[in-house]
Amino acid sequence: MNKLFIKILILFISFLCFYSVVDAAEILQVTSSSVLLIGDHNRTYTVKLACTEISPDLEEKSIKWLKEKLPRHTKVNLKPKGSVDGVLVAKVIPFDSNIDITEEYINEGLARNKC
Repeated sequence: MNKLFIKILILFISFLCFYSVVDAAEILQVTSSSVLLIGDHNRTYTVKLACTEISPDLEEKSIKWLKEKLPRHTKVNLKPKGSVDGVLVAKVIPFDSNIDITEEYINEGLARNKC
């Protein structure tokens, strides 16, 4: 009886310690054709899309497309690739599609792969 009680108590404490609600990062703003402002209810990050090179003549069209694909409050996963001048460079993957937004960008012909 005592061993069973201890096992249940350990299981219960483990559940309380490891269970927590994790807020996903979400899009706060599309700042340019390759830069996003992303927040996680605790911090905000400026994120540059990894492996993208956008031609200047497609800038407006790219921003419009990106705003349609990643509207405000879209939940995303980030896969960091590094940083440049304090800006996080990462792959951005929306929860609803599980496809890297850079791949979609390149497939649409709005960006070139520079990796």
